[in-house]
Amino acid sequence: MKKYFTHKIKKAVDVKNLITIENLALSEGFFFPEETHEFFEFSYVDSGSLVCYLDGERVEMSEGDFLSISPGKSHRYEAAGGDTSVFIVCFRCTAEILTVFDRKITLDKQMKLLLSDIINESKQAFAFPFDNKLKPLPSPIFGAQQLVENNIEKLFIYLIRKEVAERESIVLVTDSLELESSLVNDVVGFMKARLYERITLDDICKQTFYSKTFLNEIFKRNMGASIMKYYNRLKISEAKRLLRGGSTPAEVASRLRFESASYFTKVFKRHTGVTPMEYRKKLL
Repeated sequence: MKKYFTHKIKKAVDVKNLITIENLALSEGFFFPEETHEFFEFSYVDSGSLVCYLDGERVEMSEGDFLSISPGKSHRYEAAGGDTSVFIVCFRCTAEILTVFDRKITLDKQMKLLLSDIINESKQAFAFPFDNKLKPLPSPIFGAQQLVENNIEKLFIYLIRKEVAERESIVLVTDSLELESSLVNDVVGFMKARLYERITLDDICKQTFYSKTFLNEIFKRNMGASIMKYYNRLKISEAKRLLRGGSTPAEVASRLRFESASYFTKVFKRHTGVTPMEYRKKLL
């Protein structure tokens, strides 16, 4: 008798919850106040023009433009001119690769059709016009809610395929443990190569294409410290090497790009229990 074996499908993009769906007609001068939240959001301009301030950067959007916003990113919208129609969706998702899309994208025909399906199925599942809180219809069309989520997943899968094909810097790793290990190694290598510079968490996020929240969570789970604490730890280790080589504390503070000699002393003592001068004296 023939044997059959099951295969569990691994979802590359898995939408967990819909938060809000908004289909808005905006007049010139209308604006949303700045906000930050721990879920994904995307906006699509169906007509007119819109300005989004994403982490302080001005992003101008016109008809056909799509913008994905990762968790933890501050943002606000302004209607740029004339009547504007915009579609905004907020959702939770387990695919961290979506963080590579923190920029404006012009959708192609296939993607626009998917977006149209999302809007149409939303109207079959929830009370229209949509508000801040989704209200399911008392008698929704069968499977409409599921198709909304499925089409969001499908849209982002197509976007990811397009992005991977166009950007050599993106490498997909399918195993989560392998991903974490690879990502942590990349971050540590980036920091070690820049001990004589002054870098920020934003610099590291731009290098890796991941959000601050996700990066710190993965890094702390694997290394036991936040990214910037670990960076300071690396700098202090290098400072000890320089002090052993005969450099003065002031020279070390300057070479390792600490804000000031006093700040260097404070950080050094926090990590070693002694000041740089006391450490140097012990070597004599």
